[in-house]
Amino acid sequence: MLKKLIILILSVAVLSLSFGCSSKTEVTNNGEEQSKLKVSDSFKEADKINEITLCESWGFEKGFSTVITPENNKNFGVNYYLPNFYETLVNYKNGEIVPGLAESWNISKDGLVYTFKLKEGVKFSDGADFNADVVKRNLEMIPKLSGMYNGSFALVTTLFKEIKVINDYEVEVHLNNPYYGTLQDFTKANPLSMMSPNAFNEDDTLSDKIMTETMGTGPYIYNGKINDNVYSFVRNPNYCGEKPDVDKFNVKVISDDESKALALRNGEIDMIFGATKISYDGFKEFSDEEDYDCKASHTSIKTRFLGFNISEEPFDDKNIRLAVNHAIDKQAICENLFYGIESKADTFFNKELPYCDVEVIPYEYDVDRSKQLLEESGWKDIDGDGIREKDDKKLTAEIIYIGNRTSTEELTLICSSYLKQIGMDVKITGLEMMAWYAKVQEDDYLIVNKETYDIPNDPFTSISNMNSDLNIDNAIAQGLAHIKNGNELIVNLNTLADEDDIQDQYNYILNEIHNNAAFVPISDIKELVVYNNKVIDDYIFNGQPSNVNISGIKLR
Repeated sequence: MLKKLIILILSVAVLSLSFGCSSKTEVTNNGEEQSKLKVSDSFKEADKINEITLCESWGFEKGFSTVITPENNKNFGVNYYLPNFYETLVNYKNGEIVPGLAESWNISKDGLVYTFKLKEGVKFSDGADFNADVVKRNLEMIPKLSGMYNGSFALVTTLFKEIKVINDYEVEVHLNNPYYGTLQDFTKANPLSMMSPNAFNEDDTLSDKIMTETMGTGPYIYNGKINDNVYSFVRNPNYCGEKPDVDKFNVKVISDDESKALALRNGEIDMIFGATKISYDGFKEFSDEEDYDCKASHTSIKTRFLGFNISEEPFDDKNIRLAVNHAIDKQAICENLFYGIESKADTFFNKELPYCDVEVIPYEYDVDRSKQLLEESGWKDIDGDGIREKDDKKLTAEIIYIGNRTSTEELTLICSSYLKQIGMDVKITGLEMMAWYAKVQEDDYLIVNKETYDIPNDPFTSISNMNSDLNIDNAIAQGLAHIKNGNELIVNLNTLADEDDIQDQYNYILNEIHNNAAFVPISDIKELVVYNNKVIDDYIFNGQPSNVNISGIKLR
């Protein structure tokens, strides 16, 4: 620690202490050489840098665009860092929409026009002014940059009819039809956070600058690479918000979870953020040690579930899907695999989500009922080998899951063992994320281990993606695939403006999803963080807990 402190004190790579919306400072943050020059020219009075290091399995080599698609950034990891660099017009906090870059807004009675009154005096990190013209430019560029994926992450971007500038700090968004999730969509950093006008070329393409610059109004900016596997970020001198504790943060690329845990123990990093980066065994071990603090978000961020391809045998039979629902002891999984941090999920969506507090009768763990359902559908263990047969076919299945995620693999293995106990021979296959996604989209699977989308996407995004005509998520679309008018239900819901009508539609849809049994909800996931408490005093999850919130880090 002493050696580290000496290096920090002597380092010329110090940060600028100038803050505020009235700052005249222009920052060019597009690479290592420029960042060294920038830092040495500012903050000369500083004698200490409050610096921390996190880790990820991937790097930022695909740049810092706020419009992320499988074509321009396959790992999507930068999505969870965007709020550190960019801001949205409105924010999601404690289940409510609150001001962001827009200090207020109005909605027309017919739900077709949203008028945003913008904050004044805000500047981007490159010195450009934030105003209504910039908002118009950003919103009009989103469909162009999203291409075939437009609407995948925010349905409202498919509904833009016209963006009107009323004055320098007032803008109107006109929609083709009402959409009840409009404000919720506007809280999404991908794709609706605001980039500097200099992020776009005149020919309506994205500037190459965005590959090596963060061009937003958020608290931090990219400062270049320290070496081949460490990315550096420093405070944005033009940031208008409250000054964060952390002056500089680094993201070190560490490929596997065991190495991440070791790096935290030996002081290479100060924090591991994210339930996908540490096993629950590792989380429990750290929680028992006095040098580390472990926190789980109060809010459940999404639901783990198994999804069936109901167009393929044997899961085209509802009895088989119900049998699997009854065969898995979700409470035991939550207590033993997840140490009670995750809670048993009886419904596809957590009931705390908007419109989702709908009563259904859960499918409880009941092995006898599970076996009875299989018998009723003609599946019997005729030869005594423990695997059921029907019409000379064995009852077999495969569960595909995203590999390199310890908890996901363990859960998949446990689920397969439960299914073997009722006479189903189950193979599990871990795949790289894009290979896994391709199989889902091609309907080339029987069972998929999956999760719903996180806050603030759900329930809006999952429900919208149940419209199979969109062909966005075939696993999610199975929820209403059993009824002929399923797609029409979604289209109708997305045009409703009356809250009572919306809730009535949800009551019907959520009951249909449950009765169809195309999903086996397993557990409600909470976000996790582990940190060295000699360096970090506390971590505050923001309103979207899956996002890394550097401003929420409180230092010793």
